[in-house]
Amino acid sequence: MEEAIRRFRTGDWAIPEFQRAYVWKPGRAAKLIDSLYKQYPISSLLIWKTDGEVQRRDQAGGRDRASWLIDGQQRVTTLAHVLEGAEGLDIVFHVTREEFQQASASTRNDGQWVRVSDLWDSSRFREIRRSLPSKDRDKVEDHIEKVRQILNYEVPYTEMEDYPFQDAVDAFQRVNTQGIRLRAQDLESAHVASKHTGFIRNEVVPLLKKLHEAGFERIHVTHLFRACGFLAHPDGRRKTPLHELGNKDVQRAWKRTQDGMERVRDLLGGEFGLLDTRLLSSGAALVPAIVLCADNRPSKQSAQAIAGWMALASLHHRYSVSTETSLEQDLRACRAENPIGALLTQLRQRRDSLAARSLDFKGYINDRGALFAAYVACAHRQVRDLLTGGKIHLHKRIDRHHIFPRAGFEAGERKEADTIANIAFIGGDANRELSDQRPENYLGKIAKKVLESQCLPTEPSLWGADSVDQFWARRRELLAEAFNAFLAEALPGRHLT
Repeated sequence: MEEAIRRFRTGDWAIPEFQRAYVWKPGRAAKLIDSLYKQYPISSLLIWKTDGEVQRRDQAGGRDRASWLIDGQQRVTTLAHVLEGAEGLDIVFHVTREEFQQASASTRNDGQWVRVSDLWDSSRFREIRRSLPSKDRDKVEDHIEKVRQILNYEVPYTEMEDYPFQDAVDAFQRVNTQGIRLRAQDLESAHVASKHTGFIRNEVVPLLKKLHEAGFERIHVTHLFRACGFLAHPDGRRKTPLHELGNKDVQRAWKRTQDGMERVRDLLGGEFGLLDTRLLSSGAALVPAIVLCADNRPSKQSAQAIAGWMALASLHHRYSVSTETSLEQDLRACRAENPIGALLTQLRQRRDSLAARSLDFKGYINDRGALFAAYVACAHRQVRDLLTGGKIHLHKRIDRHHIFPRAGFEAGERKEADTIANIAFIGGDANRELSDQRPENYLGKIAKKVLESQCLPTEPSLWGADSVDQFWARRRELLAEAFNAFLAEALPGRHLT
């Protein structure tokens, strides 16, 4: 194990650009260390050796000749981070219970927990051994020595030598479609990297990092690739994967994709007051929007129309099932002379009336489509924070608040409190201050215009715990009314009922 970490840290084993970034959470890292502690077998690493030049993903430098870690990056990176005691991945060991976990305030105040990185450091290990208490010393010493021996674990690995890049990518895909399956975007990135060297590292990774840091976490590389492929050949009858396109076509289309994405960000802010995608039901809905915004900044009217379609697509759960089929149909609609009309026609395949009904808001907060539609309804009423009374428009953090607190329900009925009709939209600080107050105790202190902006019933007779069902029924009606008022402005003259 120590040799594998050394080769990774020195760059002898490098990460090719088509590999995804490090994504493991501390809990999973702790489980890996625990498996090694117990001498459980772990999957072998796959190393590709080549004399050809390949683009690294994250490490400094450009193309390189090295041995490439095709499969096993997450495991090796985890071990290297744990050895370094890296910030955000500080795994500790309980010397008597033989448990591993991420360090926390409680573990730092308990001398029974020891950092794994300290046990793997020779000088610190000797200091720890000298300071062991006399009670159970032999047992504890055996335990920490066993942690130390993890570094001697023999990691199995297989080398592919003198194979072309495409074969290495193919091996990567086959390994990751057997057993634990990688996400579609990881495999698609591998294909793109095999044809367009440097494109993933130099173009795609920086854009995704920028978007995700800005809160656009629901946009994935497959969404960007889908838009880019369409923009490269908008008149094609079928989608064309990027790895089947020429470099110039991809570069031109990628520039248009970036422009479209920036305009969609402006659209979300202008039409919904959103600075991120945390409330969106699906990042797939951004793909047609990117395409429609790619070449020209939308006018106020066209931006409203795109926003109206996005809200309806969410309400009608357009991308909740058969996402690829729905996206193919919607991109085909974007080629029409009247793309918004064609997109609405696709929605009518499932339901004749596109307008919202109160029943559309009867689900729970895991129904992201209806939750976003509820936010759209409130945003149309110029939604205001329940605590401050200020507008939430372009707020950096929008949180959810249970109007009737979950603590007010019996344990077996608390799920009912998660119904969408019980959710208000507020700033993060407001949620903590309102806490578990009952609505009859705080709604009366809030201005009527603030309650109306949240589509909340203003009748005090509905605020008591014995009227909760009537409160929710009325709230659903108010959400549907506000959502349909939004549609009337965003899509004037459209036949929606």
